Amino acid sequence: MSWLQVAKSFLLALASTVLLFLFGASVPLAGILLIPLAPQPALAFGLRHGTGKGAGLLLLATALVSSLGGSELGVGYSLLALMVVLLLFCFGRGWSIERVVGSTAAGMLAALAAALCLSFGSVAEVQEGVRAALQDNLDASLELYDTLGFSSQSVELLSERAPQIIEMLLRIIPALVFAGFVTVVLINFFFLLRRFPERHSFFASTADLREWRSPESLVWCFILSGFGLLLPGWETVRTLALNLFLMIAVFYFFQGLSVIAYYFHHKHVPYFLRSLAYVLIVFEQIFTLFVVALGLFDLWGDFRRLKKKGFSPGQAS
Repeated sequence: MSWLQVAKSFLLALASTVLLFLFGASVPLAGILLIPLAPQPALAFGLRHGTGKGAGLLLLATALVSSLGGSELGVGYSLLALMVVLLLFCFGRGWSIERVVGSTAAGMLAALAAALCLSFGSVAEVQEGVRAALQDNLDASLELYDTLGFSSQSVELLSERAPQIIEMLLRIIPALVFAGFVTVVLINFFFLLRRFPERHSFFASTADLREWRSPESLVWCFILSGFGLLLPGWETVRTLALNLFLMIAVFYFFQGLSVIAYYFHHKHVPYFLRSLAYVLIVFEQIFTLFVVALGLFDLWGDFRRLKKKGFSPGQAS
């Protein structure tokens, strides 16, 4: 490939990733859909032309986002840039999907924690900053509910319980952020599988997401963290156990989704019904908990029959 073609590809990927991120950040509803997709052009460019050129594109894109959107957006994009670098590092090593996704999300979480500590100076200051941000968001939500005509009793009840809600969110925010990072990584992983079908084995050892199973040993961490929630006193240990419990539940949630997607695919369920089911899973808590339970009990039930003798999970179906 000539340098001119590489330059055109570089500029197109640069413009695409910056515009997707800035537009997603400026339009609240669109941001939910566009921001997770912003790294895709940089990921594709890095896969086609090498990690070095991809890193150069990400540095320039971060500088452009910072200059056009401000330092806060620059920090947000830098997390996505880090995700791209970590994924490019993990690919081609024969790692499992959970190792690729988990390592990338953990690296993003560690980088965010380090950046917050450097910015605020201490963990206590970080907590106060996050608490203030949560309070501002909750106050804005209460004003919106009042404007939309929600019942005054519901708004008052929510206002009374605001301190408890904020403290609970503050306790589990590492798990919530980790879950968000895992989701963003998986979205990008899914689109890479669609764009580069010939490189499935390069991305992960078992690249079919419908056949994915979490490691069986993970259930013991899940059980131990559950027991940790019951310890009297030891508030710090209980908080750590709660976050670990929720982080592991994220993996069982996606295993449950894999089971559902597997049967949707093999039973040829119409796409409209699939979309409706996924919307219910995301927005209805009872369905979300059902999917987590489905993923957990799949360890023993083996609902997809992936444990056939002499077959790996990727070969069984």
